[in-house]
Amino acid sequence: MTKSKITFSVLMPLFYKENPIYLDLALKSIYQQTLLPNEIVLVKEGDLGEKLNVVLKKWQKVQPDQLSIRIVDADREGVVGLPACLNLGLDTITTDYIARFDSDDENCRDRFKKQVDFLEENPQVALLGGQIEEMDEWMQASIALRNVPVGDIEIKKFAKWRNPFNHQSVMYKTEVVKTLGGYPNVRANEDYALWGKFMAKGYQVANLSDTLVKARTGEGLYKRRRGISYLKGEVESLKSLYDSKFFNKREYYVQLVSRACIRLLPQNSIKQIYGFLRN
Repeated sequence: MTKSKITFSVLMPLFYKENPIYLDLALKSIYQQTLLPNEIVLVKEGDLGEKLNVVLKKWQKVQPDQLSIRIVDADREGVVGLPACLNLGLDTITTDYIARFDSDDENCRDRFKKQVDFLEENPQVALLGGQIEEMDEWMQASIALRNVPVGDIEIKKFAKWRNPFNHQSVMYKTEVVKTLGGYPNVRANEDYALWGKFMAKGYQVANLSDTLVKARTGEGLYKRRRGISYLKGEVESLKSLYDSKFFNKREYYVQLVSRACIRLLPQNSIKQIYGFLRN
């Protein structure tokens, strides 16, 4: 395992209710990468408790001379919510790139090497993602592949209708994301709203065709993505995409109507729609 020529940090939020077993496996998938990051910046929200802290201490001792875990305390800074926590973390990062990752997913072993190799050959790309495999909560059965377009033009066309990146797979330039002001403070799809700012400003974007992350989704995914509460957050995200001038007025209203129709459907219907979109 080696360091990269370009420097990058892994940005990972950690909520106090997270499963310690999931966190252990997530960190393991970072430490076992063929190309190590320079650091893991973990933004914690809430009192983590004994079990989560045991996991963190375990991995902090594994390779302290090669890879460190730097903990940013959101509570101490008075920060609440995912977008604000992510922004708090990225504000502390000084490496060239930031790699996003979630505390309940698992990286494929050569994820970072593939992304860094691509970025070294394509330094004009400011935002790079990849494909993910959605798994059940035990990481035993594959539910679906979430494939997204690869090229800059195709991604920007796709983004007019759906999120063109898998959030837990992306790497982006630190300087650029800070210039853009970080994640918009919305209650859902904060990543989609951020990608809109990249694309509206003309930055070049790309996805690898490789599967980079196994995402622990399970049946709870469909329950979380329906109802009035989720729809309100999604409307905030769509408004942000309009305000950033990525959506024009027609695109914005078409999105509002279509999203409202979908989010108010029964859970089984949403599951069928997601299955259709994946295939």
